[in-house]
Amino acid sequence: MINLAAILLAFSLDVVLPPQETPPANPPISAEAPVVPHSQPQRVDKVHRIAPAQLGVALPMDTITVTLPIEKADLLDPKAKSGRLILFFRAVDSRTQGEPLDGPFFDDPQPIGSVGVDAIKPGTPISIAESSIWWPGGSELFEGAYEVQAVFDVNIDERGHLAPGNLFSKVATVELTRENAEVIALELTNIIPPQILPVLKNVEWIDLPSALLSKFAGRAVTHRAGVIFPAEYHNLKAKRRIWPTIYVVPGFGGRWTDAADLARKIGLAGVSLLWPQAVYVILDPESPLGHHGFVNSELNGPRGVALISELIPYLQDRFRLIQDPSARVLTGHSSGGWSSIWLAMNSPETFGAAFASSPDPLDFHAFQMNDLYRDENLFVGADGTERPSFREPIGPGHEFVPMLVREEVQMERAISPSGSSGEQWDAWAAMFSPVADLERKPRRLCNPTTGAIDPVTVEAWSRFDIARRISKDWNGWGKLFVERVRVIVGERDSFYLERAAIRLRDAIAEHQREQSAAGKDFPTGPGYIKIVPGATHDSVFPIAQFKFNAEICEYFRRAGHHD
Repeated sequence: MINLAAILLAFSLDVVLPPQETPPANPPISAEAPVVPHSQPQRVDKVHRIAPAQLGVALPMDTITVTLPIEKADLLDPKAKSGRLILFFRAVDSRTQGEPLDGPFFDDPQPIGSVGVDAIKPGTPISIAESSIWWPGGSELFEGAYEVQAVFDVNIDERGHLAPGNLFSKVATVELTRENAEVIALELTNIIPPQILPVLKNVEWIDLPSALLSKFAGRAVTHRAGVIFPAEYHNLKAKRRIWPTIYVVPGFGGRWTDAADLARKIGLAGVSLLWPQAVYVILDPESPLGHHGFVNSELNGPRGVALISELIPYLQDRFRLIQDPSARVLTGHSSGGWSSIWLAMNSPETFGAAFASSPDPLDFHAFQMNDLYRDENLFVGADGTERPSFREPIGPGHEFVPMLVREEVQMERAISPSGSSGEQWDAWAAMFSPVADLERKPRRLCNPTTGAIDPVTVEAWSRFDIARRISKDWNGWGKLFVERVRVIVGERDSFYLERAAIRLRDAIAEHQREQSAAGKDFPTGPGYIKIVPGATHDSVFPIAQFKFNAEICEYFRRAGHHD
C-alpha cells in the first residue's frame, strides 16, 4: 500500500502538511460557487513594531569599520572596485534562524545598514559614513547582544547580496548598551562562490545565449533552465518517444537550479507513479533586480518575448517534445504561480493551461492588505493602523504579525536606496514600474519614508492587474481564465494573497450570474479558484501539488498526450 502521508511530504519543500487538511474538491467556477468566509479580521495577538522606547543605542559612525585585508585582495575581481557595503545584524536571542547575512528576516526583522563605496582599497578601513542608510532609523539599534556580518555587494549581474563574487565577513558578536557602543571592526575574508550544478542522470542544464535580452542589457544574458526527463525518455523501446512539457516557474528566490531537488523527489520509489509523465522544464525567473516574472518590462527587458521566441523553440528543436500548445502547461507557486497565470493568459497560442498555487496578488484592489487604487498610503490605513505584510496563524482566530509593510519596504531601502535590492517590493517595481530616471531605477510605488502612494506608478502597475484585465475583456481574458487556469490558495495565506483570489473568484461568479440573468451564456470550464480552509502560504503547497499532479495527468490524457 502506498503511504499517502509520505508521498505528500515528499512533494513539499520541507513543509509539514497539517493532518486535518485534505485535497479540496474540484468544481468548475460557476454562479453557484460557494463564498468562503474571509479569514479577516483575525485577532492580532502581537504586532512587531519599533517603538521609540526600544531604541537608544546610537552607534557613532567612527566605531564601525570594514576592511578588505591586503592578503585577501585577490578575492575581489579587479574590475569590481565599487559596490554597496551592507551590515546585517541579528539579535542573539532572535527567534529567526541563520546567520545575519541571511536577512532580511520576515519572522523577526533585524537591523540593517549600508553605504555606497566608490573604490575599495585593500588594507584601508571603510568607515560607515553619515551617508549610510539604516533600518531602523539613523544608526540606532536595540540594546543587547548582536551577531553582525558585512557584505560587499559588487555583482551587478545577479540578484541580491548573496550573489557569487560578493565578499563577506565572518560573524562577529557585539554587546550594545545605552552607556557603551562597542567598536565593530569587520574584515571581508570570504567570497560567495559560483554555484556548482550537480551531475544527475535525468537532468540536463541549459545556458542559452539570448540575443534579445543581451541587446537590451548591453551585456551577455542567457536563458537558464533545468530539464528533467521522465524515466522512459531514454528507453529506446518505450511506447512513447515524444513527450508533453511542464514548464515550472519557481517562486520568489527560486531558480532553475531547483530542478535538482525536484528530480530527486520525482525519482523516489513510488512517488514517480503520481507525477505526470512529461519533460519538466524548470525556468529561471531571476534577474539582477529580482524575480522578473517573465513580464516584458522597462527594467528587466523583454523577458516574456524572449522565453516564447528563443528558449521554447530551442528546447523544441533539441529535445523530443510535442509541438502543440495543448502539450505545454505551466505551474508555479507564489510569485511563480502569478507568472504561470500571466504567461498562460498572454500566450494562449504557446501554453494550454496553468496550475498556480498561492499566486502573488491577482487583483490590485487587494494587493496584500492594500487597495492600490483607493489607498493613499501603503504603510497605514485611513485610521492610522499599521498594515501587516506577513502573518503566522497561532490558533483558530489568532495570529502573530512579525512584519509590517513599513518594515519590509524600509529594510529593502536600507539594503539598496536605489531600489535594486532584489527583494520583494523592489522586484515588483522592476516588473511593473516605469523607469524613474536616467540611471534606470524603477519608479517606486510609494515614498519609502512616509509610505505615500504614487498614483502615476499605480497606473503603470495596473497594466499587470490580472483581475482588471479580465473585467475589461470577459470574452477574451475571462474566457481563457475559466477554461485554462486553476488556482489554489490557503485561507490564511501568510502574505494575505487569498484576499485577491477571493475577489477574482467572486467577480467571475457575479459576471456569470449577470450573463445568466440577461439570457446570455458565459463559458464554463475546468478552471477554478479554490480556497483551502486553514491553510497558509506554505502548508497549501503540498495539497495543491498533489491535486495538480492528478489534474495535469487528466489534462494530458484528454488532449491525447498521456498514456
